[in-house]
Amino acid sequence: MTPDRWRQIGDLFDASLQHAPPERDAWLRQACGQDEDLRAEVGRLLAQDERAGQHVFLPPPEFAPRSLERTASWSPHDDRLPPWESHHLDRVKAALAEDTGGFTPKAAIVVGSAPPPISEPRSVVRARLRELPIIYILLVGMATLWRSTVSVGDHDSTLYYLDVMVIVILGGIIALLSSRQPLSLACLKTLELGMIGMLAGRLAIVQYRLMLVFSLRNDRMMAQLTMKNIVLLTSILILTYGLYVPKSWRRTSLVVGPLALLPFAILFILAAQYPVTMGWLWEGWRRSTTHRIWLFSFDAMILLILAVGSAFGARTISQLRRQVAEARQLGQYRLRRRIGSGGMGEVYLAEHQLLKRPCAVKLIRPEDVADPRALARFEREVQLTATLSHPNTVEVFDYGRTEDGTYYYVMEYLPGLGLAELVERHGPLPPERAVYLLRQVCLALREAHGVGLIHRDVKPSNIIAARRGGMDDVAKLLDFGLVRPAVAATPRSSQLSREGQILGTPLFMSPEQARGGQELDERTDIYSLGAVAYFLLTGRPPFDEPDEIGVIIAHARDPVIPPAQVCAGIPEDVDRVVLRCLAKDPADRFPDAESLERALGDCGCAGQWGQAEAARWWRGAEEAALSTRVS
Repeated sequence: MTPDRWRQIGDLFDASLQHAPPERDAWLRQACGQDEDLRAEVGRLLAQDERAGQHVFLPPPEFAPRSLERTASWSPHDDRLPPWESHHLDRVKAALAEDTGGFTPKAAIVVGSAPPPISEPRSVVRARLRELPIIYILLVGMATLWRSTVSVGDHDSTLYYLDVMVIVILGGIIALLSSRQPLSLACLKTLELGMIGMLAGRLAIVQYRLMLVFSLRNDRMMAQLTMKNIVLLTSILILTYGLYVPKSWRRTSLVVGPLALLPFAILFILAAQYPVTMGWLWEGWRRSTTHRIWLFSFDAMILLILAVGSAFGARTISQLRRQVAEARQLGQYRLRRRIGSGGMGEVYLAEHQLLKRPCAVKLIRPEDVADPRALARFEREVQLTATLSHPNTVEVFDYGRTEDGTYYYVMEYLPGLGLAELVERHGPLPPERAVYLLRQVCLALREAHGVGLIHRDVKPSNIIAARRGGMDDVAKLLDFGLVRPAVAATPRSSQLSREGQILGTPLFMSPEQARGGQELDERTDIYSLGAVAYFLLTGRPPFDEPDEIGVIIAHARDPVIPPAQVCAGIPEDVDRVVLRCLAKDPADRFPDAESLERALGDCGCAGQWGQAEAARWWRGAEEAALSTRVS
């Protein structure tokens, strides 16, 4: 893209921000004219900016946005983040990440400098907000029933039509909140304010008309009772708004304050418009010279107390939620959300408080803390992983224990997709791309095998096609929770790895691992990697029996259908390499990861996929995902 083009996009983006969101699209269409590509690019930046303004965490993207991973330095001649997006990076704190079956985050994360506000997920707010109109419908129905049965002589059809309209609107809000229609937090806030405003308007109209009618009839008792009922209903509105759906105390005060004043504002409007009819307010009652208007001073105090209590209650709830969030902090690492689980514990997306660096924190499960063997295995996992430094192996940053006895270790965060999810979303990979990724995994295994370690759980969900250091399709091998020495184990290490038991994932397990009770060497990882290759090329594992026992038996006994017979277009040399990896007898497989990597490199398609192809694929996937969300 040329410098002039980037400059044009930046100018339009800045100009678009000067318009209100409802007017933005029309203005942008007019400004871009027939240049749809220009409008789409500016629209993408505006969509990212809008999401950043609404959420601490971005919604889960279809793909890790490339722009969020790039460095801040930029020139018009490279494919990096333009400078006008830099403000976006300052506002966005993280992107939601979900489990890929392994335990490392796959969605892109952008870290900011300030701690994010504590806010509940949209789904929780939406669920609570869906209950509010139900409560309000019951209140309106009850009030209508009371008027028709108790309020003798009140046949004001306008109020009945008003109540029917309010109930219909509230029913529509319930239907909207119950639907699958995506609603932003801003939209949910607007709906909440709209409901409160509508109910407050209804109370004002009812109070005005009923008190006027009863005052014209000189029915002072019913006029006073109407005021009391309006105060009671206003109290309910104040409490439900301030405490039912948590929000900041400032926002609560801006709403509940006017609500508390509303009944008395209507009362003084009536007194000003109809001084004769409402003259009873300034009269005393039997054996007292105190004006009747002072009868409502107690109501005013109650509403004032409720308004203040509602605002402070909202602040207390906000503080409690913040304290809960801050309690989920391990040393310098603040936990954001659970993103998966591994062989030994739960994994959370986290952020280093000083470095502001996103990372993944793995915790040992609380129920395992009392098991000394589990703690030893957890410690051995992090120690073994930390000894590995190959770029295609997940990197460990830290390890520690909190005051409450929680053990954890910290890994690098990996934007990208697990191979399991990659195939699930896009189908079998082209042979050249599969070879490109598999060769990198071979290099990671070569280092592990070189220091006498076998992985024992090589599977698609434990391999991430990451986007690291400005490179795409960087294969990262994860989850060393089942690692053990490949040589004869000491009694302690055998016990820690539960030797004699079947550990691993049956769909990608070697025959000797499935049988259990025997020594394993690096060739068991070669088999598992061959099963991963089979999955990448065909979209299915080598054996897909309905139960685990059937899969284990098939691995140990049944021949493998060649991948070329399952999926057309797989080259013969690639097919041959995969079948050799899946040989039942370890002696018939590649002897080590290095020889497998060389065999993959000798395949005719090995040079047909590289960084250029990977970058092009990720860019196209990102654009497709963004256009889908915009449409």
